[in-house]
Amino acid sequence: MAAQTDVELKKLMDAFVCVRLVQMGGVDLSVFQFDPFLSWSVFLMNGDKTIYGRYGRASPKTKRSRADSNPNHTLVGLKAALRKALEFHRGYARDPATYSRILAPKTGRTPIWKTVESTPSARKYRRVGRVQDGSPKSCIHCHEVQRMAIDSFFMTKRRVRDDMLWVYPSPESLGVELSVDHCARVTAVVDQSFAAKAGLRVGDDILTLNRQPLLSIADVQWVLHQFPDPGGKLSVEVLRGGKRLELALTLPDLWRQRGDFGWRYRVAGYAAWLWSGVTLQDHPEGIRVANLSPRWFKKPNPSARRVLRPGDVITAVDGKVGMTRSLYLAHLMRDKKLGSTVTLRVLRNGRAMEVRFKIPTTQPEVQGH
Repeated sequence: MAAQTDVELKKLMDAFVCVRLVQMGGVDLSVFQFDPFLSWSVFLMNGDKTIYGRYGRASPKTKRSRADSNPNHTLVGLKAALRKALEFHRGYARDPATYSRILAPKTGRTPIWKTVESTPSARKYRRVGRVQDGSPKSCIHCHEVQRMAIDSFFMTKRRVRDDMLWVYPSPESLGVELSVDHCARVTAVVDQSFAAKAGLRVGDDILTLNRQPLLSIADVQWVLHQFPDPGGKLSVEVLRGGKRLELALTLPDLWRQRGDFGWRYRVAGYAAWLWSGVTLQDHPEGIRVANLSPRWFKKPNPSARRVLRPGDVITAVDGKVGMTRSLYLAHLMRDKKLGSTVTLRVLRNGRAMEVRFKIPTTQPEVQGH
């Protein structure tokens, strides 16, 4: 709607052929890979499926309202991304061989299942499939894609990977904040963080990350999402005071696990509500039970709800201390078998106690939760 009143935006949009996908039935997951927490995401790409970049991000600070459903999305930031995409497009037309090589990493690794309908978990849901004319039986929501992939890993007895839980790490997890009105301009750097140790400064414009050109914060998250879990060095090219500088950002082993996916209820809901039965928060002394699972969630674990109370602080899980809520949820999803017992050390009203609950014995299903 804004394109009708914003002359600059309309001019930029007129340079693109706009295609709107409103559900995920039949969508090629080898091309369209995106943050599963988003309900709106933009792919800026060529007709030959070469991806110039992405726009749209989710973050723990996102607060939804009728006035602004996601403050991470701004018209100024969108226009900056559109301009940069057109710049890439002109370069690609001029020198396709060079730009094909540069832009190739913007297309992700080949997924195990190319479409949602081909996942093992899809067979459990009658509404996921095709009718006689080839159209989907019902809408497959964008946020269901990741959850059905996790469900399929359980069904095929695969171990859920870190990059399926700690998805699309935020720049803040590296200790840097970026402007929502620019492609990737640094607005804050946390002392002693990965970003600070790399030499990033406020006012830097990050041009490339791991050799990938950036047109939005979503592109930064894409690079981090694709970066291997063992860690290593990321090259960072910045524009500072009119000069291009090369920096190196070092990520340690298991760097991804230092982040938090507990706020992503569409991913964390598996363990947070289905198995632990409660809503959790990180706490200086451990993991705080903030509340019981939401009323609309129909299958919370009754065994856990009988022994946990809002206000409890979990200080140890199966003898392990120093866990964050994300590490606890990952432990439930990856290390515990169906029907097994979880032992928690809990502080309740200042008194330490030990409580136990059982993981449900049935195969979990989270679609539609």
